[in-house]
Amino acid sequence: MVSFKKGNTFKWRIVLYMCINIILSLFVLSLYDFTPKLNTYLFIILIPIVIAPVFLNKDIMNPFNIFLISSQFLFIFNMIDINANKDFFRYGMLSSNYYEVAFTWAILIILMWYVCMYLGYFYTFEKQSKNKELRVFEIRNSTSIAIILIVLGTISYLVITYLKGGLSGILEGLSNRRESYAGLSYFIKLTSLVSIGAIMLLHKGYKRISMILIVLSFLMLSSFGGRSAAFFGSVFPFLLFYHYRVKKIRFTSLIPVGFIGVIFAIALGNYRQYNEFRLEFNGIYGLLSKVASGTQGGEILPSLTGSLIQGNIDYQYGKTMINIIFAPIPSSIWANKPPIDESGLVGRLLMGSEYWGLPPGPYGISFLNFGFIGVIIIGFLTGILVKKLYYIFIIKEKSNYLSLIFYVFIIRHIFDFLSTSSQINILWYILVFVFIKILDISISLVKSRSNIKSYV
Repeated sequence: MVSFKKGNTFKWRIVLYMCINIILSLFVLSLYDFTPKLNTYLFIILIPIVIAPVFLNKDIMNPFNIFLISSQFLFIFNMIDINANKDFFRYGMLSSNYYEVAFTWAILIILMWYVCMYLGYFYTFEKQSKNKELRVFEIRNSTSIAIILIVLGTISYLVITYLKGGLSGILEGLSNRRESYAGLSYFIKLTSLVSIGAIMLLHKGYKRISMILIVLSFLMLSSFGGRSAAFFGSVFPFLLFYHYRVKKIRFTSLIPVGFIGVIFAIALGNYRQYNEFRLEFNGIYGLLSKVASGTQGGEILPSLTGSLIQGNIDYQYGKTMINIIFAPIPSSIWANKPPIDESGLVGRLLMGSEYWGLPPGPYGISFLNFGFIGVIIIGFLTGILVKKLYYIFIIKEKSNYLSLIFYVFIIRHIFDFLSTSSQINILWYILVFVFIKILDISISLVKSRSNIKSYV
C-alpha cells in the first residue's frame, strides 16, 4: 500500500495527512455536538485507517483509493451521519436500546476488515513471484473490435428502449427498476460494451470520439436507474485508463468530476422518487448527506450485525457463494426466482417478503457468512488478491493496453469478491474479453484469407 517518496514531498504528505485527520475529527465531533460517545471515538479511529492510502501512496488511482471512491466514502459517511442523528433501527426487529451496541459491532467489523486487508496486502508484497507477460490480451484488430462492441452495445440499448415502449417507458422504469427490467439483465450488460469500445478507441488515439462515446454510455446506463453502476461502469474506468496510459490525473482534477457526478446522482435520485429532476440540499454537508443516504450504510450494517449477534437471523455459512450457479437463469423464465445477489438476500432476511436490496458491504457479507472469523480471513484474502492484480496489471508495467482495460473494470469488484453481484460482474468481463479474443482471431483469419485470394 505504501509507496514512500523521499525528500520533502513525502514529509508534506504526512503533514497534510495529519491536518486532514484533525479537521475530520473535529467535523465528526461537531456532528455529535462535541459530546462524544464510544462510537464517536471509534469513527475517529476508523477514518485515518480508511484514508491513509490517499496520502501514503504516490499513485492517486491505487486500488484502495478506488475502493474508497467507489463505495467506502459514502458508506462510512452515512454511518456517521445516521449514528449522530438517529437512535432507532429502520430494518430488522432489534430494540432501540441495542442501537449503540449494534453500531459499535458494525464499526469494529469494518476496522477489523481493513486491518486484515492491509496485512494481506503487505504479506503479498514480501512474496512476489515472477509474472509472465499476459499474451492472452494481445490483439491485432483493436479498432474493428471497438466498433463492433459499440454497435452491439447501442443495439442492446435500442432493444430495451423498444421493449419498454420508447424513452418514456425508460423514464417510467426509474421508479421501479427491479420489476421494470426483470429478464432484461443481459441486454443491460450488453449496453455496457459501449464503454469498453470507447476506451479501446482512446488507446488508438481517438480522444474526442472516445470521450463523446463514454458520456453516451454513461447516459444510457444511468437511464436504467443505477447511478453508481453507470458512473463506475463507464466514466470512472475511462479516467483510470486515461491516468495510466494517456496522462497522470491529479487529485484536484477529480474534484469537478466528482461534483458533477454528485449533482447528477441527486437529480436522478429525485426523479426516481418524485418524477422530476430537481436539486434539494443544504450546503456541502447536506449535499454529501443526500448522496450518501443512497448507500444506507448506517441503516443496513448495524441492523445486520446486530440481528446476527442477537440470533434474530441465521449465519449463512457460505450459502450465498453458491448463488452464482443460479444467476444465469433469467427471471422471465424462472418466475419465482429467489434473490440471487447479496443485497436482495440481506433485504429479505431483515425485511421479510416485502423487501428491497440492502447492500451490506464486503465486511457485511463476510460477517453474514462466517462471523468474525470470516471478516478476518476474507479481509486478508482480499488484500492478497488486490496486491497480486495491482502488481500484475499496474506495477509491473509490462501489460498491454487490453489487460489494463480488463483491470480498470474488475478491480473494484475484487474488494467484494464474496458477493454474488461482484462475482457476476467479474465473470461477465472475463467472458467479454474472451469474446474480444475470439473476434480478433476471426477477423485475422478473414483478413489472411482475403490476402491469399488477392495474391492468387
